[in-house]
Amino acid sequence: MKPRINISSEDSLADEVIGISITDLPASSPITVRATITGDTGEIFQSHAQYVSSNFGKVDVATDCSLEGSYEGIDSMGLLWSMKPAKGQRLGLRLSKRDVTKPYMVKLEVFSGNDEEPKDLITMATFRRHFMSKGVRRIPIREGRIRGTLFVPQGNGPFPAIMDMFGTAGGLIEFKAALLASHGFLAFALAYFDYDDLPKVVTEIKLEYFEEAAHWLASHELAIPHGIALMGVSKGTELVLTLASYQPNLIKAIVAISPAHAIVAIPLMIRGKPSAFIKFEPEFTKMSEKGVLQWGDTYPDTITTDDLSTIHPAMVAVERIECPVMLVCGEDDKSWKSCRMGELIKTRMEKHGRGEQCTLLCYHGTGHLIEPPYSPHCGFSYHKAYRMCVAWGGEAKAHAHASVDSWNKILTFFRRNLSIKSRL
Repeated sequence: MKPRINISSEDSLADEVIGISITDLPASSPITVRATITGDTGEIFQSHAQYVSSNFGKVDVATDCSLEGSYEGIDSMGLLWSMKPAKGQRLGLRLSKRDVTKPYMVKLEVFSGNDEEPKDLITMATFRRHFMSKGVRRIPIREGRIRGTLFVPQGNGPFPAIMDMFGTAGGLIEFKAALLASHGFLAFALAYFDYDDLPKVVTEIKLEYFEEAAHWLASHELAIPHGIALMGVSKGTELVLTLASYQPNLIKAIVAISPAHAIVAIPLMIRGKPSAFIKFEPEFTKMSEKGVLQWGDTYPDTITTDDLSTIHPAMVAVERIECPVMLVCGEDDKSWKSCRMGELIKTRMEKHGRGEQCTLLCYHGTGHLIEPPYSPHCGFSYHKAYRMCVAWGGEAKAHAHASVDSWNKILTFFRRNLSIKSRL
């Protein structure tokens, strides 16, 4: 019989585990499995793993050991998270979903032998990884000044509502909101610059814009009344924490991924006045031999010390936040010291009797870009705002573990604090 690839689900959500096995192989034979994804702008990511089939001619990725390749050991999803840009492409590629209405098509190829550059193809198959489950609706939003996309779960509602925002990448990034809607949340991906008629370049950010967006979502007919949750990453964490400190009755839960405890680099306009902010210290930046910028040490030590007796005016008044807060940090964050700043957020909340509200997750070997699970680890990428490659950090296997663990805890956190039962 001809060897065959068996996939437990040809259509699955991007954060779901699937089973992959190869059967009808020659007994005890070496094979190489290669996985390929072509991104929405044509970038190609690949991985490969080398196995030896069993006495029955079978390889099961979930239980059999990858001897060499993009990852080693037993990992059912290793072929996905260990992907890297294929050779011959420009430096700094990142696989990031731009069109969530279309799934990623994953191509699996099985070759005989354990060659580094396998050529003898014996079978192949494809499967799809979706960011929107069946029945989820995607609705572009232009309400007043607000720009973004609302994702509505299947069903009649009302649903627990979450507003999601990213960092300095700009534009409208939808993949997290789409996945959240696939898990039963009314999820709003909010843009705040470099999208539609919003400012192309961000030189100042107005808190009132985010307040308007939060009130709009909270009053939506499909939202469960009496408050929403916020999720932000990187620069977005400054915004969600500040927003919650000014709207404590509206915000019911916060997830801050790779957080900052202060306003950094760009002032926040609050009630018409610019906030204090922490300036970059460019003399502390580092540049690798490949031309990758690392700016994790570009902040004054005074803003990352344990001494809270003197409160820096740029620090967010997190003691005014009344809802549960989850901070997700990587110990190898090369963008900024997110674990250190997460500790300072928790310490400040503890000092004001709010320590029990704050959950701090710090992951070993994990970088800045902690995303939903099984996406390829990105240690650095080209940043269009800075026109160069920027280091994010992380070791692929540890970072992959953190992505799985934190995403499951994030979903549980939102369900618990927004009164939703698991839809998994």
